[in-house]
Amino acid sequence: MKRENILVPKPRSNFISVQCEKCSATTVIFSHTTSEIKCSGCGETLATSSGSKAFITGKVIGTLDQ
Repeated sequence: MKRENILVPKPRSNFISVQCEKCSATTVIFSHTTSEIKCSGCGETLATSSGSKAFITGKVIGTLDQ
């Protein structure tokens, strides 16, 4: 089998740009975070761990492409 034919699987996780609902500050977080992420401006919780994908409480602006 040639190397050109070997497919590399894409990861299911990515980085997400999230905007805080209170102060409108933008933060980049990991989609499968294992800790609680807080806003740098006001301290509001943006994401909490749920075992797999994080539960995001802020407004998702978009994902960051590689």
